[in-house]
Amino acid sequence: MAWLSGLLLAALLTGLIYAPGLSGEFHLDSAKLYQIEQIYREQGADVELAELSFASKFGRVIPQLSFYLNIAFSDGVDPYQIKLTNVVIHFINGTMVFLFVVMALQRTRYREQAGFLAAAVALLWLISAVNMSGVLYAVQRMNQLATLFSLAALLLFLRGRGAPRARHPVSRLTRVSLVAGVGLLSILAYACKENALLIPVFIMLIEMFLFPDLPKWLGTKAGKVTAATMSLVFIALLIALFSGSSLLDYSHRTFTLEERVLTQARILWIYIGQLLVPTTAAIGLYQDGIPVSTGLFAPATTAAALAGLSGLVVFAVRYCRHETLGIIAFGVAFFVAGHILESSVFPLELYYEHRNYLPSIGLYLAFVVSTYWLLRRIPKHYAAAIALVYLVGVGFVTHAKSVTWSDQQLAYRLALARDYLSPRAASSMAQLYLEKGQIAPAVALLDRVIAESPHEAFRARLQKLYVQCATDAPVDERLYARLANVTGRELDIEVSQAMSNVVNVYTATKCDAIRLDRLIPVLKSISAALRANERSSWHIDYYVGELYATFDNQQAAGWLEQLFLDGEEPAGWVLIELLDRDQNVRVGPDTTKALDALAARDL
Repeated sequence: MAWLSGLLLAALLTGLIYAPGLSGEFHLDSAKLYQIEQIYREQGADVELAELSFASKFGRVIPQLSFYLNIAFSDGVDPYQIKLTNVVIHFINGTMVFLFVVMALQRTRYREQAGFLAAAVALLWLISAVNMSGVLYAVQRMNQLATLFSLAALLLFLRGRGAPRARHPVSRLTRVSLVAGVGLLSILAYACKENALLIPVFIMLIEMFLFPDLPKWLGTKAGKVTAATMSLVFIALLIALFSGSSLLDYSHRTFTLEERVLTQARILWIYIGQLLVPTTAAIGLYQDGIPVSTGLFAPATTAAALAGLSGLVVFAVRYCRHETLGIIAFGVAFFVAGHILESSVFPLELYYEHRNYLPSIGLYLAFVVSTYWLLRRIPKHYAAAIALVYLVGVGFVTHAKSVTWSDQQLAYRLALARDYLSPRAASSMAQLYLEKGQIAPAVALLDRVIAESPHEAFRARLQKLYVQCATDAPVDERLYARLANVTGRELDIEVSQAMSNVVNVYTATKCDAIRLDRLIPVLKSISAALRANERSSWHIDYYVGELYATFDNQQAAGWLEQLFLDGEEPAGWVLIELLDRDQNVRVGPDTTKALDALAARDL
């Protein structure tokens, strides 16, 4: 039972390293969890699953349900409890990583050392500084649970596929049960996050690297027909997926598809470096603003990164069946394959460490086996000393990163200390300065965002409107002229803080610096553009209504009524509150009936 003692020790070490980060507040879009708290306050246990999803109607509903249970248990959002739950899930996943690696190694020449090597992989994965972002970034529980069900599917596949030295072929009933079980677990994983689409890819890699009978079968007539059929089906699915869809719509990004693909080559090497040799210089939470590759040699490291990735792929293919290097090649292939969704052609943000949560298993497997292969050639006490120093170093950096999760201001400062600007960190730090009444450093940061990240300056310009109003400065016509020049992710939910500042300061002062006749049309135009691109606009729409309400509740009601009739249900709830507050406001009879139905539905 030595492996059990090792897992308990790993759990204790993981808990000690993560402890500081549990006390911090939410970062980034984890603030979404307060939306679930609002649903809990309004509906209690009488809630439908579709109301909890963040994506499509039932998208990512399992993690959302788990958040709802957290909130119900503590009667509100408790960041400590939610993060602690994430740490528990992380350790469960670590146990599954151990089992997965053991089962993979049992099919190689390292089967005698499988338990020891798997424990090393699981420990490194558990205390990884990069993977901490997948745990303390609270909303990424969706990523954790998708990993949990994905690993369960792969474990079931390996178990049902047959033991390394099985004497009898797998029965038909076992095969049917295997397909059904893997299919169910894949559906559950997909209900957590779309990364579950990679489960068939991982199964294919397992077959290619760990089971010698696959190449022989592919050489038969049945194998060739099956491979050709599956290829055609896959191509047809891709065509159906991308035809007429917005999956490759880059209109809301400040980079093109080609630039993203080139930049991802550099970023993957950053991930690899930080996974294997984490540094305190890169432990910040805010990784936006990373320079984009605009060409193969701009910067020059882009070409080198692409060449390096090509080398990894060639290595994986070349040594797919090698007795010694095959499992290392499998780990490399697993890591690269794990990034083919979020680090490829889709218009996601460029850099997020939590994207490595599942793929890093492969990298750590390759690293541990390679290190074992090298260190066994030197005296054991030297090898043990090297391994201990390395683990202590990794644990130190991860603990330091845990501390940054507990201190927002420290997180902002670390991000702003880099040689490229993080617009998110700069805007958030400016907000802290404003809350403390420190106007000069706040304005300096906002001006820096506008100068260095003009495509992400919308929030900074709104904050400058707030500053001008708070300091009774004159109207800045140039600010209004440039406010409408909006592109990029600056229109996401994080703009809400700046919008709230503007509304609150204008409500309190009615200052001349904020011209509603200039501001409201800009915001309405932005809202229309967002909806035209099938993006959420509610975080803009809500504050348009709030601005209308500063001088005329009837105009606010008209705006909310229009949104509600267009299908924006949140506008209906705000409109109900407005009608209750001001009895003089009027809406159409059809709207009244729809509002009554909305209220009755949730009684």
